[in-house]
Amino acid sequence: MQRTPACVPGLVLLLVTCLLIAGCSTPDTTNQTAQSGTTNQTTQTGTILTGTTAAALYTAGDIVMNPASAASSAWLVIRYDPASDTYERALIYKNADGSWGYRSDDRTETASRSVMDKTYTEKITTRDPSSVPVVTPTIITTVETTQAAATSTVTTATTTDTSKQKPYVERSLPDTGYTGTTVAITDLVGQNFLAGATVFLSHNSSSNIDATDVKVLTPKSITCSFAIPDDAQVGAWDLTVQNPDGMSGTYSNYFTIHRDPSAVTTTSATHAGTVPIDSIDPPVGHIGYTEYVITGSQFQSGATVTLQQAGSTDIDAVEVIRDSDTQIRCFINIPVGSMGTWDLLVTNPDSSYGKSIGGFTIT
Repeated sequence: MQRTPACVPGLVLLLVTCLLIAGCSTPDTTNQTAQSGTTNQTTQTGTILTGTTAAALYTAGDIVMNPASAASSAWLVIRYDPASDTYERALIYKNADGSWGYRSDDRTETASRSVMDKTYTEKITTRDPSSVPVVTPTIITTVETTQAAATSTVTTATTTDTSKQKPYVERSLPDTGYTGTTVAITDLVGQNFLAGATVFLSHNSSSNIDATDVKVLTPKSITCSFAIPDDAQVGAWDLTVQNPDGMSGTYSNYFTIHRDPSAVTTTSATHAGTVPIDSIDPPVGHIGYTEYVITGSQFQSGATVTLQQAGSTDIDAVEVIRDSDTQIRCFINIPVGSMGTWDLLVTNPDSSYGKSIGGFTIT
């Protein structure tokens, strides 16, 4: 009888054992994937590491303006730069038919997103910036020419006639002055200025302040001077250019008159907080959008300005500009029904504050 070698059963047993071990050690891909939670882990990591920043309110081509302003111009957004969180913008004006519009030059400037989004809250329309012409608006005239005794042909020609267009005021350098001083306007910028134009400031029932030494350098530039009386009303004045043909253009509430710096005295109002407030100029406000200058000390970048009155809603400054640690310029839009005495509050980013109690009056 042939005998089976004794080593064969042992080899079979060893082979089965190896297969069982290999099966137990095979990775459970499904289970591991579930435990690793790749999607979940990515989501959790993103939540922890990714900060949330405020999105820009406007995009290239948006035309925006401050709803409280009566200016004849608006801002055209050229682009938004997320790296610096700023907009590149340019002034845009209406065409003769009221549509927007055209640019008077190719200059642009930058403005912080926080100021633009908070101050220029009215979006008018959107236009491709590259399609906005940098030209003086034109007018359409009709010219009739006779070809023969029995027939006539009417042709249309496009011409620019500044003598028949209303002047526009865009800005002036400077745009502020003090009582009892003479202010030299080195560049009053606009459109359609004619030789012989006059320039003046007006404010409610106050007498106009007529400019002297008016020189029309170009249809877009004027130089002149304003002799501001000692008793001139402080606050925002309208700036007007009037051509010899009687047509005029006005930039409302543009030029600000302050008190003579030597006449600025510390307010007698009660003070609270650790940030000194010496004065606000002008100390009396009226309904509408006006610039104010606050003097004191320890003002920080990012400070806010608020008017407070018991029983009334706070009035926050629309825009606050820190010129130095002793001076702040701010723009406040005072709503209807705000008459009376108000507290003036300046709050720094580190929560230090100063309050001039009863330091501001709205009439």
